[in-house]
Amino acid sequence: MRRLGLLAAGILCGALAVSGQDGERGDALQREIDRLQALLRERIEQETPLPEQQIVLRGYDVAELCTTLREHIQPLEDLEPSKYQPPEAEMDPEPRPLLFEVDMLIELIKMGVEPQSWEMEGADIRPRNGRLLVRTIPRVHGKIERLLKWCRACADRRVSVEVAVVRVGEGDTALLSGALELSAEEVQRLSQDPLGAVTLAGFDSALCGGRAGREISYVEDYNVKLAEKAVIGDPIRGTVFAGTSAEIRVCLDDGNGAILHCQLELSRVLEPIPVHPTEHGGIELPTKQLTRVQASFWAPLGRTVVAGACTVGEDPCAILVTVRRR
Repeated sequence: MRRLGLLAAGILCGALAVSGQDGERGDALQREIDRLQALLRERIEQETPLPEQQIVLRGYDVAELCTTLREHIQPLEDLEPSKYQPPEAEMDPEPRPLLFEVDMLIELIKMGVEPQSWEMEGADIRPRNGRLLVRTIPRVHGKIERLLKWCRACADRRVSVEVAVVRVGEGDTALLSGALELSAEEVQRLSQDPLGAVTLAGFDSALCGGRAGREISYVEDYNVKLAEKAVIGDPIRGTVFAGTSAEIRVCLDDGNGAILHCQLELSRVLEPIPVHPTEHGGIELPTKQLTRVQASFWAPLGRTVVAGACTVGEDPCAILVTVRRR
């Protein structure tokens, strides 16, 4: 285009020089100049894209659509004898994408949103840190936004589960054994003195787990070493968990409820921890009170239900579960 412009400028200068000498030659040059100027304008218009044809860079957050889920089953804790070697844990299953792998999502966009537009020079999609960096024209950007909105609507199956362990009195025994769903007043009254609580977050049909509490360290044994005229015992420390553990699979139904498959536990360590004396030092023997519930039941969303109750012993308790859509 630069050469074309220089040529047109040269011809124009020549025309001005000879226009006064030969009118016929000047008219011919003028027609040639007009032709070259028209050609120059056409070339400029072809190389300057219209606003709706300009390549624009935009970023799209797709982290939620490409979240990986790992079904992790946390084993329920038990006290084991000193120096007990547990069997090797099974490997976690391979993580699976919630809906899309990144490459799959890019392919969906390129195939479903004006496939011919991606042949334009500069048009591209690149993944980076949970985002898609897209270079394309504004019209295609608008269609990509609508497609991702539809994908998010399909992926909106997130749930949160609130688990609370509460004390119960003698007057609550019949209530907890006979009613599955509690009223707001009953929940408020029972939750005034909780023994423990944990909140889980997950997706429909995926197993979610977690726990809330504290780890208590104790001396479980001694590593005895023989030295010259001495026997040295290095303490071996272990930990025991006190708190609330929960593993729940929430399966949403077509209405306003969900089926819950629960494995719940309240673990309480009696303190002070008893100590057994040895020649190397004291060995601590922690004692735990475990309240466990394994159950499957239907629950309405946003309402609190009783997953299980222990009404015997010195401190009767019940485990309450509330499921919500996120």
